[in-house]
Formats: sequence, C-alpha cells, structure tokens
Amino acid sequence: MDDETRRIWVADTGCIGCRLCERACPAGAMRVEDRQARIDYALCIACGMCATACRKGVIHDALGIYAPAH
Repeated sequence: MDDETRRIWVADTGCIGCRLCERACPAGAMRVEDRQARIDYALCIACGMCATACRKGVIHDALGIYAPAH
C-alpha cells in the first residue's frame, strides 16, 4: 500500500505500547517499538482490527469508520 492509499495510521502521540493492536492484527502488520505502534504497510490489509482494539484511540482510518473499543 503506497502513501496515497494508506487508510489506517497511528497518531504520533498517545500510544502506551500495550500491544493490543499487535494481537488484533490478522496480517501481522502491527509492531510496537519504543512504546509506539507502527504499521508495516507492506503487510497491512486495512481491515481496521487494530483501530477497534486500540483503547487509547490513537489508530485512525481515513474514512472515520473504525472506532476504538471502550
């Protein structure tokens, strides 16, 4: 997925490194490094599972469809 078609991204601040997004991602595209979630766009299928698992609401999608699970 190239930069222009990225539909999901992680905010630069707010991630606490809990790894819920890593566990939720069926494609193995989420990694937490230095308490910050990162997306490997070569693996990302833009399913939104990471965004719905994120309790801090720091994973977003371009269309605003996915909401954090609270």
